[in-house]
Amino acid sequence: MNADHPTRIEILRQTELETTDKKVLEDIERFGWSVMQVTSDRITPGWSYTIGLHETLKQPELIVLGLQGDLAHSVLNEAATQLKNGLRLEDGHRVRELLANVECEFKRIEQRWLSQVMGFATWFNGNEEFPVFQIVYPDLENRFPWEESFDQTWRDRQPLLFPHSPLSPADKDFWAANDPASSLYNWKFSDPPHTRIFTTKRVISGEDPVTRVFHDADDGAWQFHGPQKSNKEDVAIVCFHHIVDKDSTINQLADLEVGWCAWRENTSSAWIREPQSPDSDEE
Repeated sequence: MNADHPTRIEILRQTELETTDKKVLEDIERFGWSVMQVTSDRITPGWSYTIGLHETLKQPELIVLGLQGDLAHSVLNEAATQLKNGLRLEDGHRVRELLANVECEFKRIEQRWLSQVMGFATWFNGNEEFPVFQIVYPDLENRFPWEESFDQTWRDRQPLLFPHSPLSPADKDFWAANDPASSLYNWKFSDPPHTRIFTTKRVISGEDPVTRVFHDADDGAWQFHGPQKSNKEDVAIVCFHHIVDKDSTINQLADLEVGWCAWRENTSSAWIREPQSPDSDEE
């Protein structure tokens, strides 16, 4: 190798590395790539991706979402092996050997996703200028998510990261859960972010700040009100995360017990907590 053009492995070997970083480099040196896996949580499915294919084979990196760890690892290794053996990818290319009895399609993802979900790959490559293909798998009848006959019960399993893909709530959540500006990035409440909560139209419009919160004793429901007394005509029902996205200080109440309420003078004041009285139910 020309000393003026050291490989990324040579460059990174000259730096102080964490244990995981060393393992990634060792895998790339031994096999030509490494596979990184991110486990699922209560908001998003897990995903797995390759590191090193662009450096060692001059091929795109690969990512697959929503498959269990061992299966995802197998799919990526098989696809990488085919790239090593000469497969050249184009957007929309399909192969049948990755998953039993169905085809998989390779779709080039939007570059904006790289910093969100492929941190180790961007670290290894030194930038976000490398190509990445998502391995998209179909339902059991070999129908893909963009086809009308696709089994929609499968849709939330596999967020789609390529341009002009049919947008679903799963895709929106996947982006938000990997966006530090979103409450889903580090969701703090035990209730899921799409739990329906009660608030008011004035709070939703931004006319009123949230100054009173109730965690109801009878059903565990949440209510978020402004300084004005609410009535039934004012009630609005939204997903929990929308209210937290509008005001991150609400996160301070993530541990508010069922049957308790909290209030404050304004958004810069500290919350005062107390057991909820029988006549404090505003909804």
